Amino acid sequence: MAFCSFSRDLADSSYTTVDNVFITNYLPDAPARYVDVYLFGLYLCGKNTTDNSLDTMSRVLNIDKEDILTIYTYWEELGLVSILQKTPYEVYYLPVRSDDVVLKKIKPQKYRQFNKDMQGVLTDRLISTNEYNEYYIFLETTFFEPKALVAVAKYCAERKGGDINYPYILKVARNLSDSGIKTLEAVEEKLATTVKYTDDIKLLFASLGIKRAIEYEDRRLFEKWTDGMGYDLATIRYVAQKSKNLSMDRLNAKIEKYYKLGMFSEKEIANYESNREELYNLAKELNKIIGVYYQSLDYILEDYLTPWLQKGFDGDSLKLIAKYCFKQNIRSVDGMNSAVNGFYKKGLTSAQAIAEYTAATVSRDESIKTVLQNAGLVRGVSSSDRANYKTWTEAWGFDDEVINYAASLSVGANNPTAYMNRILSDFKTKNIYSVEEAKKQTVNSLKQSKETEKEKSKKDYREREYTREELDALFDNLDDVEI
Repeated sequence: MAFCSFSRDLADSSYTTVDNVFITNYLPDAPARYVDVYLFGLYLCGKNTTDNSLDTMSRVLNIDKEDILTIYTYWEELGLVSILQKTPYEVYYLPVRSDDVVLKKIKPQKYRQFNKDMQGVLTDRLISTNEYNEYYIFLETTFFEPKALVAVAKYCAERKGGDINYPYILKVARNLSDSGIKTLEAVEEKLATTVKYTDDIKLLFASLGIKRAIEYEDRRLFEKWTDGMGYDLATIRYVAQKSKNLSMDRLNAKIEKYYKLGMFSEKEIANYESNREELYNLAKELNKIIGVYYQSLDYILEDYLTPWLQKGFDGDSLKLIAKYCFKQNIRSVDGMNSAVNGFYKKGLTSAQAIAEYTAATVSRDESIKTVLQNAGLVRGVSSSDRANYKTWTEAWGFDDEVINYAASLSVGANNPTAYMNRILSDFKTKNIYSVEEAKKQTVNSLKQSKETEKEKSKKDYREREYTREELDALFDNLDDVEI
């Protein structure tokens, strides 16, 4: 018994909500008894008692059970319910579709010939008004040629019989439309070429244990795997044989997964599957290092770990990066992925290369800290500090001794870093690369420039008028500078 439940009186006095879209788009064209069945079924959805049954509906509405089942087939065709099983009968109510063009008023003569041609194809049953309306909606929204849709219906009827239901016809037509195939000529050409996969699909069906007839969707999937993704029949059958009870849709999910992982041969796929347990353990260890927990590791294997390994990283190098992430307060696999990509861009994939790079980075930061302290700055090293230091050492060619001397001259400046840049730039211009040469410069003039720094910065750009030729020469020279 449920912990909490409605009393019978409260349940009987509550409400059944009907979507307004149903009232405006579906109710006007449905027979009265069909509406009764739909609404009473909606009412039964809120009842979890023995009253929720086909017998109850038949008795209350005074409609034969067989007629009720026929009516639910009608609502299923419109996409409002799904018949999950027929023994015992189980109906699943779906959200009401809201199409701007549902039941759109269309002049009868526009599709008169189409109506006649479609009924000539589907000879085993009469096409209802609502079915025609579904065809019209498709034609109006996709610009699919009416004659092309008739050709699709003929193709489907030849393979599944003249009483084929319209959702299947529209499914085939939508697949063609999504591929840009909308004209009669293009549709006939495409449908004619699908026959070439028959023998291969029969072999695949044997691997899957499927005994039904080949359908259009089977051919479409097989074409996607072979022509679209580049898999051969042997690899597809290998995937099918290594998994039990696969449908074509589930086989498609597996192949798409391998495609995403960049695996195209039996060997690559077999190696991945045989090492799966080892990969799970590595994923768990990496998560533990960065301090996170994920109940399901499948998506981590497929979206992160496998791509990392394919870039050349191994377990040791990934563990080292995970430790780096932990120290940098990076606490997610997504954040670690950014770090991995950063090391990859630098060409660092082995544990040794990463360790050496990290050691060099730590050593460089220590040198930068010394420079900051000599400039009178007590703080951590920032990315801009690293960029400046890289410019001073690699681009301008100064050693730490000269840089630290410039730092000592910058103590007390409003912006010591900017002042260091100015001093070192002046040294570079005068070709001064040793402390001895630097000290020969007049210390007093440096102090004076420090005191009048702001005033000079305001005057410098006004003190001289440059000609157009001089400015052109200046920017031409800047183009030659390597950045």
